[in-house]
Amino acid sequence: MKRIMYVLQNEDGSFYWKNENTSSSHGLKDGFENAYLFKTKKGAEQRKKIPCYSKCTIKEVELKLVE
Repeated sequence: MKRIMYVLQNEDGSFYWKNENTSSSHGLKDGFENAYLFKTKKGAEQRKKIPCYSKCTIKEVELKLVE
């Protein structure tokens, strides 16, 4: 089973992150392990419309369940 999700990556390689519990904790952090996974490309595009994230690119992420 696999699923496609999306992340925002900045020019410097950092990723958009968001704390699941606090909506005010967000920004850009180094390392993919901090990346926020958007369920849809449209969701990533909506966040990208905010000026501070406008230079980020949307990257596809394939999640695969390994048994």
